[in-house]
Amino acid sequence: MKNKKIKFDVYLNGIAHHCIKCGFCCDAPTVTKKDLARIAGYLKIPFDEVLKRYVKFFNGHIGELKEVGGKCIFLDKKTKKCKIYKVRPLICRLRPYSVQLRNGKLTLTYDIWFLRHCRGLYLGESKVDEEYFKYAELLLKYLGFEESVDEEEFKKAKERLLEESLKYRKKSD
Repeated sequence: MKNKKIKFDVYLNGIAHHCIKCGFCCDAPTVTKKDLARIAGYLKIPFDEVLKRYVKFFNGHIGELKEVGGKCIFLDKKTKKCKIYKVRPLICRLRPYSVQLRNGKLTLTYDIWFLRHCRGLYLGESKVDEEYFKYAELLLKYLGFEESVDEEEFKKAKERLLEESLKYRKKSD
């Protein structure tokens, strides 16, 4: 019997995203055991060595990477690029989205941090690339879903984005 593909609703509410690769969101992510195994293989070091060098805590199933200066230990401070991008943790692959339960349905939508802070959000319509649904399924399997972001957060994000857009236009004039 094949695994049934999960159907996600999508809720972006007039906000679009294009990553500007600024590194601003690269905090210490939650990681799965599978993430850590992939990192170990990529770095060609034993799993236990990854735990010692790069992991803040690990309970046998999930953990968190260490931070350096408030950023992920794998973020190159000069280039703002991930040193392990090819095997970056699942949660990083899904960003700026998160899996939430909205109105009783599994929904792919913006994580609250991104609504409040992401420099790559803008007012507009966009389609979620298919790869994100694959990551969402895996994230749901390993880490579960988050509580729904309140509608007020979307309103505040739109106000912030409009204000930033107006500032940019004034500078351009």
